[in-house]
Order: sequence, then C-alpha cells, then structure tokens
Amino acid sequence: MTTLTLKMLFRKGGTASAILAVALLVAILASMNSIVNHINWQTEALGGYVNVGGTFLALSRSSTSMTDSKIDAELTSLLNNTTDVKYTIPQRTLTATLTTDSSNQTILIRGVEDVSIFLNLRGAYVNGTSAKNETEANIGEILARLATINLEDEVNLTVDNTTLKVKVVGIVKTLTQNDAELIVPMEAIHHLIGNDGNISIIEFTLKEDAKEEAILNLIKLLPTDVKVVKTQQPKEFMQDMNSQTLTFLNLWSIAIYAVVAAASYVIATRLIAESNYELAMIRSLGAKKRLLFTLVLTYIAAVTLLGSILGVALGTAATQTASTMLGWIQTSVQVTPFLEPSQALPTLLLTLISSTIGCLSPAVMCARKSYTEQSL
Repeated sequence: MTTLTLKMLFRKGGTASAILAVALLVAILASMNSIVNHINWQTEALGGYVNVGGTFLALSRSSTSMTDSKIDAELTSLLNNTTDVKYTIPQRTLTATLTTDSSNQTILIRGVEDVSIFLNLRGAYVNGTSAKNETEANIGEILARLATINLEDEVNLTVDNTTLKVKVVGIVKTLTQNDAELIVPMEAIHHLIGNDGNISIIEFTLKEDAKEEAILNLIKLLPTDVKVVKTQQPKEFMQDMNSQTLTFLNLWSIAIYAVVAAASYVIATRLIAESNYELAMIRSLGAKKRLLFTLVLTYIAAVTLLGSILGVALGTAATQTASTMLGWIQTSVQVTPFLEPSQALPTLLLTLISSTIGCLSPAVMCARKSYTEQSL
C-alpha cells in the first residue's frame, strides 16, 4: 500500500515544480561554494610565490601604531652585524601639522637616515631630487595632490610648539603608503622633537639565501619589549579575507536553508490539500496515523533529495558556464570555479534536514486528522 500511495503522490502535477524550487535554492549554495573554492585555490597559489625571506619591521611590543612605537636606535647596529640581514632602514614616524598658503592639515612624517637610499629601495619615481638636509623634504604624490603642493613649494611643519620650514624638492611615487606621507631626513625629526636616542621602527630585509630559522634567531637577539612583524603577507591577508567572506556566506546559507524549510512547509501543505481524497481513502482502508505521517515525510524527503542533486549540478554547471563566457568577453579574467565532492554531501544533508523540519507540522496535522473529518 505504501509503494502504491507514493506513486500516486508523485504523479501529482506539483511534484516537478516542487523539485525545481528546491533545486534553484540549492543551486545558489553550490555556486557560492564553487566561487569560494576558486578564491581559496588562488590564495594558495599566491602564497606559493612568497619566499621565506622578505621585509620585516622591528617595533615596540606595546605599540598600537608606528607613531607611538619607540625602540633603541642602537638596535640598528645589532641587526647590521648579523649575517642574515641584507640591509636595515631605521625610521622615525610622527604626526605633524602641515601648513601651506591655503590650508592646515595633520599628516604623517617619516624620517630616515638617507632619503635617497630609502627611495631607491622603494623603487620610487622621483619628480625632482631627494632631500639632503633638514630644510628639504620629499612628498608623496597623493599627499601633494590633496594638499595642493607643487615642486619647490615651501611649507611649515609644526609639532607641539616647534615649527620647521621645509622646501619640497621632490614629489615621489612609490605605490605604497609612502605616497601619502612627507619623507624627510632624520635631522628634521630631531629639530622638531629632539634626539632622545629612539626611533619608531627598523625595517630590515633578509638575504635571499636566508633560511626560515634566521628570523627566529634574530628575534632572540632583540630585547623582550621589541617585536618583529612581516610587512608583506599576501597569503595571510587573503586567508583572512576568505575567512570573513566564508563567515558571511555561512550566514547567507542559514537564510537559504530557512527558505528551504518554508518551501517544504508549503509543498507539504499543498500536497495534503490536493491529495485529501486519496488520503481519506487510505485511512478508510485501515491505514494508521503513523503511515500517513511517514508518507508525507517520505514524499518531501524524496523531492528534496532529487531537488538537491539537481541543484548541485545546476549551480556548479551554471557557475562554470558563466565564468567561461566571462573569459570569452574579457580575456584578462580567468575564473575557474569548482565544487569538491566532500562539499556536496553536507549540502544535501543540511537541505534534507531543513526540509524535514519544514514539513513536520503539516505531516503531524495530516496524521491527526480523523477519517470522519475528511470528505469522500
């Protein structure tokens, strides 16, 4: 009787539309997972291009930014005397008030021992020359544009009650944060705040043949109140972005599973309403309440399973098709979304659980409905 009844229910006209409704919802989940997989794969590939060496910063362990970091300038000599360090750049950063003929604004000043060497290591393009003394400065192109400063302009720098007039002898472009800063020789910093024997950070680079253990050995040489951080960590940065994106998608997935539960409720309610006569006949033939409850759950589970399988296939295929078409339109864009088999199974299970929860109420109501209440 159970098999015949299920065949009867599946022949109802709404079965195809119910499967399609579930499939479209699952397709959204499959497409999102496919795109996230591509991003994760790109992150791993990007991380493979980052060598063990690189650029590091030594700064105060208690600092929250470079401007409030203070470490002993003598640590520069300590790092220079180690065999694994290629070069060091001691720097002092502070905020100051920049005064021009037209405006006043707070900016970040970066003081270095030799501005020319600093800019060469940055691979900077310089329109003009490099600052040589405390009365000269180089300005980043972004800051120059914001403050309307041109080459050879004179500006005033004020820290607390001390003011220093400097001449902009070069506008630099580094494609780094330095493009929004004013770069001056260390003598200018000493003029503004005095020379207390401290600097903000020490930027240093390991040699190409340095091993991974080299940075650990360097950290042991430094005082306990000094920490070392890496300046370029694209893999970690991308992984953090992926983690945040995945968290958002998980929240979005909860909403989709909630819609699946609501859709299952509607499907079960419509099924019971359209099969009222057939269910009454089954009950009149001696079927128990448990059988009616099981029939509704089995029908919803079968519809959900078929819809989920179809949705995973549709979502993956549609995403890959869209990425291929995008590659034809814009050859510079190469997106290859894919879905792991291990990801499809949780999607199927969670969809099945959501649909079961959604149809419980109609199934219980159908089972509790007495035979005399049903019209023949």
